[in-house]
Parts: sequence; C-alpha cells; structure tokens
Amino acid sequence: MSQIDQLAEGLMFPEGPAIGPDGALYVTELAGQRISRIAEDGTVSTYAHTGGGPNGAAFDTSGDLLVCNNGGRWPSDVPSTAESGEPDNGPGVMQRVNAAGEIIGDLDEIDGVPLNSPNDVCFDQHGGYYFTDPVWSGLVGGERTGGSVCYVDIDGNASRVATDIGFPNGLGVRADGRILIVCESLTGMLLSYRIEEPGILSRAPKPNGMIGRRSVPDGFCFDELGRIIVAGHGSSNIFVLGGDDGRPIEVIELPEPGPTNCCFGGKDFRTLFITSSDHGHVFAMEWPVPGMALHQTL
Repeated sequence: MSQIDQLAEGLMFPEGPAIGPDGALYVTELAGQRISRIAEDGTVSTYAHTGGGPNGAAFDTSGDLLVCNNGGRWPSDVPSTAESGEPDNGPGVMQRVNAAGEIIGDLDEIDGVPLNSPNDVCFDQHGGYYFTDPVWSGLVGGERTGGSVCYVDIDGNASRVATDIGFPNGLGVRADGRILIVCESLTGMLLSYRIEEPGILSRAPKPNGMIGRRSVPDGFCFDELGRIIVAGHGSSNIFVLGGDDGRPIEVIELPEPGPTNCCFGGKDFRTLFITSSDHGHVFAMEWPVPGMALHQTL
C-alpha cells in the first residue's frame, strides 16, 4: 500500500472534497460553515462562506460549485468542532457558488416540500445532477425511513426519485452512466439503482456491497477500474469494493478515525484525497490506477 501523507490540518469537520478547474483541492467544512481551498503544499484559504453546514460538493463544467448545505448540522463531540459553537439546525438548501466565491443560486424545496439536509451530489452525463437528502432525526433509534435521492435536470426541474432510504449519504453515477450507487448509512449497505432515463430510477434497489455497522458508509469515489472506494466513518478505514457486485477487495487503515469522503486529483489523476473529520485533517495517497473521469455537466 502507498504511503498516506497528511496534506492539511486545522479544518472544522472537513467533507465534500472536489477538484476545481485550477487543479486545487476544495473541501467543505461543516462546522466552519465555509468552503476551503487547499493548495498543493497544504496551504488552506477560504474560498466561500456558505453559512449553515456545507457537506457534499461538485464542480460543473462552467466552474460553478454545487454545494449540499445541510442547514448547520454536525457532530459536536469531536476535536475538530470543539470551538464551533452549537449547530444551527436550520433549513437545508442546495447552493451554487461561482468562481468568485459568491452564492448565485439555491434550491430549498421540491414540489412545495422543503429539503431536509442535503448531503452529497453527483452529475450524470445528461446535464443534470443527483443529490441525497437524508433526515438527521432518522439517526435516532435506527429508523430506516425518511431519506430520499433527488434529481435536478438540465432545465432546473427538481424531483424526488427514490425514497425510504435509511440516511442516504454518498452517491455516484458509474462510468457507463447506467447505475447510480447510494450509501445507506443506517444499514451499512451500498445500494444500486438502474438509471432508466435521466432522473428515472428502478423502483427497487439492489445491494451493491456492505461495509458493516461499525463503519458507516459515508462518501465514496470510483477508480478507473470501476472499484468503489468508500470512507468508513466511525472507523479509521477506507474500504475498496468491486463496482459491479460490491465484493470486498481491500481495507486501508488511516492514521486516525473519522474519514468522511474521498476524491481523485493530482498528477495523472492518481492521488486519492481523503477528508478526515474528527481531527480536521486531509490525507493524500498515491493510487495504483487513475480515478474515474467524473461526469461534469451544466
């Protein structure tokens, strides 16, 4: 296994890593209520102040950053949030941030029903994007109901396309564009939905791997071989699963607990960046193959 290096520190519950048009790494900080830019040498600077609790994020081809803002929800019992104050627990919203770091658009409801706490986002190849919208109260008592996956098409029309998911978290469209994979955090499962048409999913998802209940499947990314690289929150593990059937391939041990998400970037797209929430770090490691080329549209 390649060496795991610490790239950045001092972040307030980092999440949502994404590579910008400039090649730099951008991460959300839930408790910091901002988007931070991390240079190649690990220097951290503020890119945008979002308020609330910015979580998952993805750049489109125009250079705008789509941000899942959960309204200000984050664990308050880890070192990285010790100085953040009490969570806002406000309304969730999807935000669009331009290259100047300005919020230029948002989505806070679908068909008149407010969003709960948008968590993660990914594009498809048709000009639209999917995002997860879990219910944080569903974390109590092991409830399975309440969470949904939503879709926004190229014209801005939004709909809920899958429901009754036990805290839907990270998600991604496979390279072939035919399958949407969603982490169901409350069960430890990864679920696969067949994409019938843009924003139209198979009614019943199929299991696409499980990392167990001690490690919560949080965010993930694909590599060029189609393997799924999953951040196991609640542990110090990164899980590598087969993309087609979710078979376990490898478990990678990080220097500390709390991985939340990961993405590829760097030279030849072979550097895996990992956000680690509990102590506010970002790690980097070289990967044997490049990451999957992301769907980027709009």
